[in-house]
Amino acid sequence: MTEPATQEVAALRQNEDYCSSCSICSSLCPYEALKKDVETGRITLDITKCQVCGLCYSNCPASAIDILYYDLDSLIKYLERAKQEYASDTLVIMCRGSAPDTAGVEEIFGVSKFIPLLVPCVGRIPDEIYLNALLMGIGKINVLACDEDYCRFDRGSSVTARKIIALNLLLGQFGYEQEVITLKRHSLKVKADANLCIACGNCVFYCPYDAARLESPGGINFDLAACRGCGLCVAMCPAVALELENWEKDRISALITRLAPEMKPPKILVFRCQWATFPLLDEEPSPNVRFIDLPCAARVDNFHILEAFQKGINGVLIAACSEEDCKQNRASGKTQHSMTALSKRLSQIGFQERLHFCSVSPRYPEELDKELEQFSQTIKAIGLKESNL
Repeated sequence: MTEPATQEVAALRQNEDYCSSCSICSSLCPYEALKKDVETGRITLDITKCQVCGLCYSNCPASAIDILYYDLDSLIKYLERAKQEYASDTLVIMCRGSAPDTAGVEEIFGVSKFIPLLVPCVGRIPDEIYLNALLMGIGKINVLACDEDYCRFDRGSSVTARKIIALNLLLGQFGYEQEVITLKRHSLKVKADANLCIACGNCVFYCPYDAARLESPGGINFDLAACRGCGLCVAMCPAVALELENWEKDRISALITRLAPEMKPPKILVFRCQWATFPLLDEEPSPNVRFIDLPCAARVDNFHILEAFQKGINGVLIAACSEEDCKQNRASGKTQHSMTALSKRLSQIGFQERLHFCSVSPRYPEELDKELEQFSQTIKAIGLKESNL
């Protein structure tokens, strides 16, 4: 996607007056968005390269980085509110890319009652949040990170591991129990049902990571170490033989069924890649819009879009990363091709304008709002036209 030509509100800003040019941010940035100028020695920010992982924000000793999403103040306010809402003194911080459901958290950490905090990467959590949580009376903090070679932001998982070791050593000096902050790792993977597999080879063809292998005699075998949980193979499987942990077909269908009656017309359902846009902790959607977050736009399949229309949804918007920004090896490009093909089929019943695919980025938080506003106007116009027939 071409960067916007007009000035956009950026999700991350650098305050050069506070910057001491220590180079911590530039050494941690996975995308070379922050670099030290050879001539001046100053750190410069190239927002067009930034993926808003938050590593620079959470590790800057001079507080010279301002970030829109999950900044210190919003995280503290969330914890204060959530501690009362969940009536628990156990906090579980999870990367959205590795977070299981409640049953999965219980299996991993042995807790059934906890305060959930989901963020795009656990590496973006500042030290102050851990300390403030303990001062609030939270007695145990569990952190669930991605496997190190699975981290969508390259360094977020490993940086978090080192940070937690240091914090536990510090807290031990103040009398806290050993390892008051616990780190575990988890990654969501594809699940295959050999009894349903027809060995069509779709998963082999579409997998961005060569995790699927067609073996002889007929059958599919997955190298789960290579799988990155994008869900593209699941969406492309004609035999419904594949599922993705926490984004199973029935789970998404249940979400659609629950959300549709809540909405006021014209009803718009947004399937959004969780790396393409970061919802605010206090996000309140408009009465006619609901969101379903996915591990990648590639997980969107035709069945759920048609099901949404069948449930009374007036328009479906797919919000994906651009191919250049895609955290799943350009899987979003294959999704766009799939949605274009579906739109052509929908044209046979006059529904092509009810499906819209767009590429957005968290670096420009207003992009999705603009796409949604334009699409809403289209859906309203369709409704007005139909009411006049």
